[in-house]
Amino acid sequence: MRVSVVIPALNEARALPTLLGQLAAADEVLVVDGGSTDATVRIARDAGAAVLEAPRGRGRQLAAGAAAATGDVFWFLHADTGVPSGALDALRAADAPWGCFSVRIPSDDVRLRAATAIMNVRARRTGSCTGDMGIWARRAFYADIGGFPPLDALEDLVFSDKARARDRGAVLAPVLTTSARRWEERGVARTLATMVTLRAAYRCGVAPARLARLYRGAPRG
Repeated sequence: MRVSVVIPALNEARALPTLLGQLAAADEVLVVDGGSTDATVRIARDAGAAVLEAPRGRGRQLAAGAAAATGDVFWFLHADTGVPSGALDALRAADAPWGCFSVRIPSDDVRLRAATAIMNVRARRTGSCTGDMGIWARRAFYADIGGFPPLDALEDLVFSDKARARDRGAVLAPVLTTSARRWEERGVARTLATMVTLRAAYRCGVAPARLARLYRGAPRG
């Protein structure tokens, strides 16, 4: 089973080399650049990845990568993800049509440890996965549910909801790592509050596109 890895990127020159080195056994790696001004594109090409350009926005970049991918399974990873040994083997052996991986944030902050514990439990119990968890899907299943929506945020939640309405999916055991940097840039407490609020608003029926605009305009620090 051929695995195509899709990585949306924007100024990820620092994080990308580590991830690309961990994906040497992947059948295809596509880095979808959203207009980087650093060395992201050069680093990706030097590592042998295919580089695509797409309008900035994670949902748009993910969709562009999937449209170009040739594998049997699409695996969507953030550039600051850490992939452990055995993850690709677990993915190739999975018998579900879609799912994600368990995840942890390597941080001493108890709030971040609690957040990832909640994410993992929620994914196992309800099938609701986040982009940090390395969402994956078989090609036909991805196409059947319409893929990722063209959003700047919440694209993972919308995709996950569409997917779990069709199949519960599977949470694979190898534990990915995801950087704490984005939480720390915005402030851990503020980021937690923002994500809880956006998720609750989405569940109450607020349009994902509107929420994505609010997320994009949220202050950093």
